[in-house]
Amino acid sequence: MATSTPSRTTYIIQHVAFEHGGVIAEALRARGHALQVFQAGVDDLQPIADNAPDLLLVLGGPIGVYETAAYPWLEQEIALIRARLAAGGKVIGVCLGAQLIAAASGARVYPGTREIGWAPIVPTARGRDSALEELEAADWEVLHWHGDTFDLPAGAELLASTAAVMNQAYAIGKQVLALQFHPEVMPRDIEAWLIGHTVELAKAGIDPRTIRARTAEVGERVAAAGQRMFARWLDEAGL
Repeated sequence: MATSTPSRTTYIIQHVAFEHGGVIAEALRARGHALQVFQAGVDDLQPIADNAPDLLLVLGGPIGVYETAAYPWLEQEIALIRARLAAGGKVIGVCLGAQLIAAASGARVYPGTREIGWAPIVPTARGRDSALEELEAADWEVLHWHGDTFDLPAGAELLASTAAVMNQAYAIGKQVLALQFHPEVMPRDIEAWLIGHTVELAKAGIDPRTIRARTAEVGERVAAAGQRMFARWLDEAGL
């Protein structure tokens, strides 16, 4: 009698409701991954360490990695990521997630140049030879939404930059993919982003109609390229 192969597991740390797994989650489900979401600061994260999932996905959010006094649970999250990296566990980090991986790796995270809206990244030679190559189909355009930046962790390879921010994407072997930008966003979710970031947009003097209009123009193409990128990375990582 044939037995079914157990599905792989991915645990997701989510920091704000509207910044979810998007096309990454779609790529994972297509591979049969069972997904479990943990709300940072609300849920106990210890099961992530105890159960050793095949992949840990750490998503974005408006909190600074260095704001541990105001948000003390960040220390547990950083320690958890540090232990997972030391054990060889595979991790994808997006925006805040990429910053948390950097901090867990001993690199500095600090306020940087704010980037909000659609704009291209510039891949390095290594980036062009990685899963990021799939973004070329979208002319390297992605959604940016961050105010912090980080130093490149020891042993990491830089994959992409912008004119304003050097460290936009990095990899650590086949273990880590870390992205400062947001290729996971699905166009249908952009309104939730605009609502959730109302105050930030107003303070930055950014008209939400500009982001909404550009999303209508390029969002589907970028999401499709992003899903192919994550699928390729998962293939290369053996997931």
